[in-house]
Amino acid sequence: MRVMPVRGAGVCPAPQPEHVHTRPALGSRVQLMGAMQGTGYQDQQWLIDRDGRFLQVTELLYRVAEQADGSRALEDIAARVTATTDWSVSADNVRQLIEQKLVPLGVIAAPGDPRSAQDRASRAGKGRSPLELGMRARVLGPRIIAPIAKFLRHLHAPPLVVPVIAGAVAAHIWLFSHGIGGAVTDVVLRPRLLLVVLVLVVASAVFHEFGHASALTYGGGRARGMGVGMYLIYPVFYTDVTDCYRLGRRARVRVDLGGIYFHLIFAVAVIALSLVTGQEWLLLAAVLIDLEILRQFTPVVRLDGYWLLADLTGVPDFFSHMGPFLRSVLPVRRWRRGRLPALTPLVNVAFATYIAVTIPVLALLSVVMVRHMPGIVATVVHSFEAQSTAFSAAATDGKIAEAALRFTEMAILALPLMGVANLIYALGRLASTAARTGGPALRRRIGTRSTRRARRAGNARSQGVGYDEALRARGRAPT
Repeated sequence: MRVMPVRGAGVCPAPQPEHVHTRPALGSRVQLMGAMQGTGYQDQQWLIDRDGRFLQVTELLYRVAEQADGSRALEDIAARVTATTDWSVSADNVRQLIEQKLVPLGVIAAPGDPRSAQDRASRAGKGRSPLELGMRARVLGPRIIAPIAKFLRHLHAPPLVVPVIAGAVAAHIWLFSHGIGGAVTDVVLRPRLLLVVLVLVVASAVFHEFGHASALTYGGGRARGMGVGMYLIYPVFYTDVTDCYRLGRRARVRVDLGGIYFHLIFAVAVIALSLVTGQEWLLLAAVLIDLEILRQFTPVVRLDGYWLLADLTGVPDFFSHMGPFLRSVLPVRRWRRGRLPALTPLVNVAFATYIAVTIPVLALLSVVMVRHMPGIVATVVHSFEAQSTAFSAAATDGKIAEAALRFTEMAILALPLMGVANLIYALGRLASTAARTGGPALRRRIGTRSTRRARRAGNARSQGVGYDEALRARGRAPT
């Protein structure tokens, strides 16, 4: 039996009237989702859906919330939690958890205003790390995505996956033995074909997103939306597959690989079309799609490879959990709060290895980017001006195809400039937050999420009595 410690007065909130939470109840937009499956934690973690945002909490917090139905007094909740868990808690313990944890999280309704705490918790995480998706705009909602994903989900059935993968392997063996010399020659001789190749690559990226959505549907979840945004300095499509947090590990891995799987299907279709029509230039599109597939496996930023590694290890999100993990393993007394619940030994090693590899890589990439950014921007601006002049000349001469190609190239050149502006804005927000609240706020903000802010409080030495974590909205962003 574990006995919950009573916190000292130094961490208690301001005194409140005794009747404040005599019969607590869940917020109006809160749903208890049950245990997290396939995690790397030693102790079971639990999920709560707060207005579409998943919170990771300990069993004690979850059981208290489970008993808070608006009809039970604090004494009744304490008795039921004690009877159904390994914890021995009192009514004062329950009041403490509710006032210090569940109300600020928006899980328990605030007295007199059942929605205010939820609204405050929802607004708490509007700051954004540079490693998160920015300038996002949802294009498709679940009502449009659902029927398409439901139709495509059959492609994830094992009897179809095996022959599809075998066909993809055979098609690519032929492709790389055949070569793309003829495809490159076609595009050089007819530059307008490059525009068609780009259209095919973009279409494959859209199909990639439906791979994630259909894989989620196959596993019993539902995609919440698709859209566009900026990631670091380049534009991306994304699919909100946050619902996969409540699925098992195998289903989450299927979602992670679903986009790459659909990219392979699209590449095979392009190769087949080239063979049927005799159009060699189509093979260039297939090769570009293959390069995008390889890029997706990059684990140091939030691409498909990142989420795949996270789900294989059972760590929900490396970047957001990095701070609590370091506070858990490093012997720094100032870091006693906000530690990560204990991970299994193998996952501990994997997480430490990931940090040891990723941080230097990101630091090196940041230095290279900052060092070469002025030259890149100057080159892009010069190229944009040259393409603008060529576009004007083509439009004046009535060369529609060439004008369209020049306009497309201008748009492509403009996108990195937008990405640079987006990155500078995100860094400026971080610096502004640090200036207002001090250095520690900056360290906290770097590991948080744009719409699912992590709220880390609690003590690992008491087995994560009060640990809570707002799980990141999982968006897949391929290109």
